Amino acid sequence: MFNTIPTVDFSAFGTPVQKLIELNTATFTKALEAQQAAVEKQTAQVQADFKAFTEIKDVEGLTSFVTAKTEDAKANFEALKSEAETLAQNTQAYFAEVQAILTESLTPVAPAAKASAKKAA
Repeated sequence: MFNTIPTVDFSAFGTPVQKLIELNTATFTKALEAQQAAVEKQTAQVQADFKAFTEIKDVEGLTSFVTAKTEDAKANFEALKSEAETLAQNTQAYFAEVQAILTESLTPVAPAAKASAKKAA
């Protein structure tokens, strides 16, 4: 009864799954590290701003502080635009890699490869 069951090589089944796990791990680790760095940078900036604000003694100091913060806001906006473009590119690259892994996993094994796999076993 069991002699009529065709032999199937399942050894390649785990390869695309492992590749996807590795890709996701690397992608999420990179994203979390970037978020952590952004939080640390923002925290340091808020602390520096608070210190600078508490040291304001006159109208000129307040004007200078507000002007500096306006320039910082402009620079932060430009950085945000750049980061959004980079994120979009990274997302496209991620999905291209996923597609390549899935396409590769769906490609049938060539008969010669099947024959050599049977000989190796």
